[in-house]
Amino acid sequence: MKTVRSLIILMTLTGFVFTSCKKTTTPETPENNSVVAWAVGAMDTNNVGMILYTDDAGETWKRQGEATMFQGIEINNVWAIDQQNAWIVCSGNRIYRTINGGESWIQVLAPNIPGNPDLTGISIIDNTTLWVSGDRGTVYSSSDAGNNWTVYDTTNFRHGMMQGIHAITRNIIYAAGELTLQMGTWGYLVRTLNGGITWDSISLPGNYNQHAWIGVTATDSNNVIVYGQTGHYAVTRNGGNYWYTADPVSPSDINSLVMLSPESFWGACDFDLIFKTFDGGETWLEQTSQGPSNQYLVGIDTYYTQTALIVGESADSTRSGKILRTRDGGNNWSLRHVCAAKLNKVSFAKPQGK
Repeated sequence: MKTVRSLIILMTLTGFVFTSCKKTTTPETPENNSVVAWAVGAMDTNNVGMILYTDDAGETWKRQGEATMFQGIEINNVWAIDQQNAWIVCSGNRIYRTINGGESWIQVLAPNIPGNPDLTGISIIDNTTLWVSGDRGTVYSSSDAGNNWTVYDTTNFRHGMMQGIHAITRNIIYAAGELTLQMGTWGYLVRTLNGGITWDSISLPGNYNQHAWIGVTATDSNNVIVYGQTGHYAVTRNGGNYWYTADPVSPSDINSLVMLSPESFWGACDFDLIFKTFDGGETWLEQTSQGPSNQYLVGIDTYYTQTALIVGESADSTRSGKILRTRDGGNNWSLRHVCAAKLNKVSFAKPQGK
């Protein structure tokens, strides 16, 4: 597929149960009808990067961003802090932010890196502490909202594609991606416990690093998931002291995953596959996608536990994308938008920017 973009399992688990999702959870709060979110994507047929905005929890969408500003730019990821503030990372080592709900976008001066790598990952804590990752072993951070940056030695990341990054605290950060080695493409997972001063590579049981990693996420410093190629994932529930692995969710790549709690996860996969678990991965529930078929579902985000958005992109060279939404925990998904650009990621403005 595109650039290679998981779920506590019992150690004796050898497989999963796939059924239609019928589980219900706590109802949403009434305020989610006015929730803001952004979706971003690749260039349209006019070669302009795509930014889409909703202020009604994904019911309707409108385009943002000046064509001249995003001409020739792929927009790879987005992080919404609140209804006014959001950040995007792009091709060519470009970063932009909005402070007025997307009415205008400001380019943030990124650190000078040879070759201008494509940026693919972004994680923000405390509203001002940013972590960014990308290809060619790119990882850098800012503690003052992008005014100053610290660039980390690419030898820590073996010059690989560090596609996913997740900052749990100011000190604990994970980065995940892939390395191109003589024997092929392998996954690579690294962690710092001291804010980037030193980094450790993580060896996973069952030789699971033979699978390229697409992303990493967590609920807290104990519960962390790395996920990626051909439905593979690994989980820790004790801060990385031990990692659990099991059979893949499906043959399709897990392109994006959110953790609702240490026991509940939601994943978006290739070829319109959506999976969810309520029991830490003991069973997986397959949900039904909608809209144009033969698409990679590459981005997912949630607002509380019932409302979620998924963005997708055509699996071929066609420039097309779609946005799906559920309001009932995935029992039903509806097609909310289609556009002439491949969509990459989506982000809700969370309560209090969380």
